[in-house]
Amino acid sequence: MKNVISVFSTVIFILFVGNISARDFRVDQVPNGNKSNCNTCHTSGGGTPRNAFGLTVQNSFLDGSGNVLWGSDLANEDSDNDGFTNGEELQDPRGMWIANSQNPGNPSLVTQPGNANSHPVANIILTNNTIYGEILTDIAGYTLYFFANDAFEASVCYDQCEVNWPVFYRDSIIVSDGLNQSDFATIIRNDGNMQTTYKGWPLYYFKNDTAPGDVKGENVGGIWFVAKPDYSIMLVNNQLVGHNGNQYNGNYELGLEVVQYFVDERGHTLYTFINDEFEKNKFTKEDFSNNAVWPIYETELLKVPSNLDSSLFKTINVFGRNQLTYKGWPLYYFGQDSMMRGYNKGISFPSPGVWPVAKADMNIATDILFSDVNIMPTEYLLGQNYPNPFNPETSIRLFLPEASNVKIKVYDIIGKEVATILNQKLSTGIHEVTFDASKLNSGVYVYRISANNFSASKKMILMK
Repeated sequence: MKNVISVFSTVIFILFVGNISARDFRVDQVPNGNKSNCNTCHTSGGGTPRNAFGLTVQNSFLDGSGNVLWGSDLANEDSDNDGFTNGEELQDPRGMWIANSQNPGNPSLVTQPGNANSHPVANIILTNNTIYGEILTDIAGYTLYFFANDAFEASVCYDQCEVNWPVFYRDSIIVSDGLNQSDFATIIRNDGNMQTTYKGWPLYYFKNDTAPGDVKGENVGGIWFVAKPDYSIMLVNNQLVGHNGNQYNGNYELGLEVVQYFVDERGHTLYTFINDEFEKNKFTKEDFSNNAVWPIYETELLKVPSNLDSSLFKTINVFGRNQLTYKGWPLYYFGQDSMMRGYNKGISFPSPGVWPVAKADMNIATDILFSDVNIMPTEYLLGQNYPNPFNPETSIRLFLPEASNVKIKVYDIIGKEVATILNQKLSTGIHEVTFDASKLNSGVYVYRISANNFSASKKMILMK
């Protein structure tokens, strides 16, 4: 009998101690500012029943000793239904605070505990960074990022990627001055979780940003960039899929390849036109009657990712409108892309490569401007033939920084040599040669230059 009483007493004692530990978790171990007067949320046993949040903590966020397991999941709970998560109110939205340590934030951020009609302050902030200018951060000042692989309005960051780049999500978005609420949206990821987007870009943290204001994720791998409101140019990595439904590689041949190219701030593909010349739009009509087919990219240059040279971008006047250029190439949209993220249908219209996507490593555009005798090339360049498509003659410009033995040969699409355009020594400077293709059949050809240790090739289209 004594053994039974002893066991019973022990059980009661364990339950009592366990209950005390669990009962006190809310006040001591959930960083929630001055919300210790949360009424029934943490009580149990002799007090009134726990509310829904108290039960959530008890069932999902306690260790075996009744200690709270603080982390991002609990930080994203809104314990008093006032529109702020626990982590936001304590400036710890990533759940990095360690239980029983000093609260990480300012209790004055707590709006009105328990009042669902209270109005929280902004939880996405426009912050001025000394290096990158205006950037987006969370309420605690942690930087938010874009991922270049998110070509569509969907996240492709999972597994280890997600460990390194945690997803940013807020159920209710309230923005600071300088941001538009309508630019933010929510997507459902393939794993069923939610993610906040800005101008179509899913938003992320970087795990190595350990303090507010850190921007260590900028240009990581050439694919991660701080989220900004004023990009003129962004980068995406994406498969090229023409208007004909065929997939193309970076040489505009049928094939699979992820290509990095320019898009605008909302992820819409930007193109160049092979018949344009340096800072000269040769497509758009004065009355803009064909602008719907290839709309010019009208913008003033604002910001570009840090791995791009902003000095290579300029604006030109096209019949009263400003068009952005890169390395002298005017930039366009394609009408059939319908301003949809991820679409790059223009790369095959009217033939593959006539309207290439704009890329960082493209050659400078050339024209008669460079025939000035006072301008000498500083590097080897092979210009795009003009006109292109052509019938039967076309011109090709060469840029030679030193006297060189130059060969230019033409190959058909399967690699068979079909003509030699040039085979001689040329002086330093800019040269132009003419190719007569009257003996060749219509089709796509490749011309290739070899000059000293330099070689390059480009496509041209013969249309008879």
